[in-house]
Amino acid sequence: MYDLIMVRYGEMTLKKKNYRQFLNKIAENIVNKCKIYPELTFRKTDYRFYINLNGVDYNKVIDILDTIVGLYSYSLCKKTEANYESIAEEGIKLIQENFCGSSKTFKVATNRGNKSFPATSIEISQEIARRILPNIEGLKVDVHHPDITLNVDLRYEGTYIFVQTIKGLGGYPSGIAGKGLLMMSGGIDSPVAGFLTLRKGVNLTAIHYASPPYTSGKALQKVVDLLEKLAIYTTSGNITLLVVPFTKIQNRIHEQANQTYMVILMRRAMYKIASEVCRKQNMDIIINGESIGQVASQTLESIKVVNEVTNIPVIRPLATYDKEEIVEIARKIKTYDISIRPYEDCCTVFVPEHPIIKPRIDHVIFEERKCELEPLIAEAIENIEIIELSCFKKYFVYQEEKFEI
Repeated sequence: MYDLIMVRYGEMTLKKKNYRQFLNKIAENIVNKCKIYPELTFRKTDYRFYINLNGVDYNKVIDILDTIVGLYSYSLCKKTEANYESIAEEGIKLIQENFCGSSKTFKVATNRGNKSFPATSIEISQEIARRILPNIEGLKVDVHHPDITLNVDLRYEGTYIFVQTIKGLGGYPSGIAGKGLLMMSGGIDSPVAGFLTLRKGVNLTAIHYASPPYTSGKALQKVVDLLEKLAIYTTSGNITLLVVPFTKIQNRIHEQANQTYMVILMRRAMYKIASEVCRKQNMDIIINGESIGQVASQTLESIKVVNEVTNIPVIRPLATYDKEEIVEIARKIKTYDISIRPYEDCCTVFVPEHPIIKPRIDHVIFEERKCELEPLIAEAIENIEIIELSCFKKYFVYQEEKFEI
């Protein structure tokens, strides 16, 4: 039915200075992800990337393209000769195959990239439509609101026709924009923040703060399952999880500090740990799922006093998103059903009834000094567990661990 898939590039076309680097990276990512089908062949040009199907089920290739960031759109194409007769003949077949229900109007849209073709784009479209009309009963032209559009892409390397354009993920090619550390709680927001950051070409490592026995192995399994979903959108299909033992820090804060400051102090400790991990592993940014005003720790005043402990840039992709928008993305990337599993994470342990929402930095520092957290933070960093995850192989948290409290 189709000969090839035509891929169009995303935001990289705006980055003229790095265009060639971006182009090579996206081509590399497509080839790497499609290598499970050795029959496929590829061809790259400055404006398009072509995947020759050679008998491979196009639905399987589309499923792969749906996971590759940096793609603007793609279309299932027929390749034809660069003459009216061939284009019209293949166009008739394509229109008939894609008609559904009451579809009875069409138009032809031509992109004349091959300037040697002896007519304008409008003239080409009109001539092709004139040849198609008598061959499909009841078909009419509607250039404003057609039921189906036959697209004709005239290129020097070939002539391609298609009737459907599938929207890609957009963004930049995976791995082009540096390294980031994703603060992964297990809720709805953090995996969505991770996905949006991946779309901008950032390589992610995730960090999770575990507080057994207050948090269970099932809570950690939830985080693992979420990251395996995110790993689908990486080039390698892999993602690293750093699990921080956070129980002693939480207990100390709970025992020593004014309870209204507990969440703020926990967040500051988390950022201190994340900052040190970034420094040791040469990471460029910290990412989290905070949305302004969503909870007490996400007021602007709270964010300000938490940010004060780090000199690593903190990216909050969801800062201005409404919850409904976040949930919509979570459903799309298939993390929502995992995120709502009823297992507590460390952010929901010891939450005070009335957390402070407008903390003053001098009061925060006073409460923090009472806790003497620095030795516990150093110990937590020293005992980080590293788990290598993959979308190709399931990782199981097999048992509940016993931790000293």
